[in-house]
Amino acid sequence: MIKGHGNNPYEIKTPIKIDFSSNIAFNNKSAAIFNHIKEEISCLGNYPDPEATELKEKIAIHNNLSPHTILITNGSAEAFYIVAHLTAASHSAICIPSFAEYEDACRCYCHKIEYIHYHKIESEGLSGFDTIWIGNPNNPDGWITPPEVIYRLCRKYPKTLFVLDEAYIELCNEKVVFSGEDGIPDNLIIIRSLTKSFGIPGLRLGYIIAQKEIINSMENNRPPWSVNSLALKAGSFIIDNYINLMPDINELCEESLLLQKSLSGIEGIVVTPSKCNFFLAYSSKITSHILKKRLIENCGILIRDASNFRGLSTSHFRIAAQDRKNNIELIKAIREVL
Repeated sequence: MIKGHGNNPYEIKTPIKIDFSSNIAFNNKSAAIFNHIKEEISCLGNYPDPEATELKEKIAIHNNLSPHTILITNGSAEAFYIVAHLTAASHSAICIPSFAEYEDACRCYCHKIEYIHYHKIESEGLSGFDTIWIGNPNNPDGWITPPEVIYRLCRKYPKTLFVLDEAYIELCNEKVVFSGEDGIPDNLIIIRSLTKSFGIPGLRLGYIIAQKEIINSMENNRPPWSVNSLALKAGSFIIDNYINLMPDINELCEESLLLQKSLSGIEGIVVTPSKCNFFLAYSSKITSHILKKRLIENCGILIRDASNFRGLSTSHFRIAAQDRKNNIELIKAIREVL
């Protein structure tokens, strides 16, 4: 299960003033979504649509796809477990370092797991694997695997199912989004989130894109009503007002790049370059656990201890950029701690 993730102030007794631990867009427009669902609160008096028909159709139109290729989920996390259930007992490769929930979902359904560094995904032989799990952009470092690479792999290994987690696809300026015009390879499953860009992680909402036959198989093996009525209402509102509700991605990425540059200027800190709003860093002077602890105690600042990502060390931490004022405060605080 998910432990040690970002945005977990309920596990911390000290009040948190600034949260750099979660990859959610700091300039999101969640207030408009909250106001809308307040007006829709009466929908809780009825069961939600188990097939999420209205939202599914809107997402299909938004992505230039058929509704039969869409499955609405209770966030990306539920999607991982649905896919792992579909492929139970598979021989799976997980690209690392990456989100631990891929591994947890696979273990839950008796997968045989091996690990491949994502930089080696094209050079490694993948023919022995039933499923390959890839974060794109990758969490925790923001690495982006170009779409053409994914397409080449799908063609090269037609008997292997590629699971592509695109939860952070909108939090970068790279053109990495798969569209209906590209077509969905028969052996590709895409998982997306509607919480990261729009600042509603507590509501839990995401969706899966895949061929109709795969979607049908997943629908037949999931609990009913897993997505609540308010989440469905919020999703419809988001798709209806998509452009207006999207955060300013240019601002998001600009602040991230400036913060990466400032943090790199601190002696003992190494930053992994990222084109997303979040990035990975390493300290040669202090463990991430102690750094996190001191930032909380001294400044009420929360960062993500990344030591529990497979393949990383006890000195890795993840930062999600905030606005300019808060980013400057973080740099000052880290300098003081070091």
